[in-house]
Amino acid sequence: MSDDSVIAADIVVSNMEVIPAYQKLFQDQAKEAKRLQRFEPSCSGLVLHLGVDCIYEQLAHHNFFYSDHPREHFDAVFHSNRLSNDPTIYLVAPVKSDASQAPAGCEIIKILPHIPHLNPDKPLSADDYAALRERVLIKLERMGLTDLRKHIVCEEYWTPIDIEQKYYSNQGSIYGVVADRFKNLGFKIPQRSKQFNNLYFVGGSVNPGGGMPMVTLSGQLVRDKILADLGK
Repeated sequence: MSDDSVIAADIVVSNMEVIPAYQKLFQDQAKEAKRLQRFEPSCSGLVLHLGVDCIYEQLAHHNFFYSDHPREHFDAVFHSNRLSNDPTIYLVAPVKSDASQAPAGCEIIKILPHIPHLNPDKPLSADDYAALRERVLIKLERMGLTDLRKHIVCEEYWTPIDIEQKYYSNQGSIYGVVADRFKNLGFKIPQRSKQFNNLYFVGGSVNPGGGMPMVTLSGQLVRDKILADLGK
């Protein structure tokens, strides 16, 4: 609530990622937020939602355009904190499954290259992200989406900064936290708070993990935990 009002509740379920929740909502929980730093944020993404005035018949609903240099691409995303010169691109064309998603003769395209999460020690600029957008569109044109940039009618464009602000994700992550066998033994953050027995978390940073199916399942698991805690 933005008006400082208080709503009493017996049970609270937060869909904000766990670390940002402790950082932003609990001023006296800095120690717990620091303890949870062993759960590193996942990668982020540059998200392009395009409306185009043509149909690319060669596209399926789900598509991948792979990097010619996958080792360099993954190093850029996960180790060097760089924007890849030749990213692997995930592309969704939902009109292929539901023609009503766009006007006749048009389609909508979601483009998602994976990129590093926000790193205050190695910040990337708006110009860096804009340059990657251009590289991605040029690559797609080179790989068969002829004159893509000329056919764009409308566009929505998100950087990790936008993702962090819109979804309160941890440093712009899009899949919650990394399962690291050395730092956290491959586990996710528990769904039930250790500090507040009536606080539960859902989303990509808790079990079973990131991605829409698993995030939905996290809500079902929290429901079951709440019912069990209530003895029902």
